[in-house]
Amino acid sequence: MKKLVLVSLLILTAACGGKLTKEERQKVKDGMASQEIRRVTDAELQEAAMRFGFEVIRDVESIDKHLQQKREIDSLADAHGVRIMALTSDKESMQKIEQDLVEAYIAGAAAGTATDNLQSLGTDSLLFTRPVFRLHPDGSQEFSHAIGIRMAKRTVVLSMPKP
Repeated sequence: MKKLVLVSLLILTAACGGKLTKEERQKVKDGMASQEIRRVTDAELQEAAMRFGFEVIRDVESIDKHLQQKREIDSLADAHGVRIMALTSDKESMQKIEQDLVEAYIAGAAAGTATDNLQSLGTDSLLFTRPVFRLHPDGSQEFSHAIGIRMAKRTVVLSMPKP
């Protein structure tokens, strides 16, 4: 695979007369880097996914933690290469794992034990969630919804710093 990329690069260079701009050279280098095989342990993947999830959540909360500004949230999701959605107890189209998380957040709201969560969705995706609560005047909290971020494992691995 590496040889194919290098041969393609040489052909491109020859076809262009060897005059690639800095931007074009950088794109070729980035393309080659994204094709490298990296060994990542489950622990490293989990840590990177949590860090990536926190980064996306921070950006979401700076826009709208209630996910009402659909256009801005969709733009943010595209920029990060993820899918951002609200998980509520009244959604019928949720997967079983999402329903279980919502139920756990509802139960944990009274006990104050609901926190961020990371779950595996099949072999190639992850789901990062953060609960959002309504605070009542008496100090109690009620589960409103969870912000769900579906991300491909590939996206998480590419977000990791190079060794």
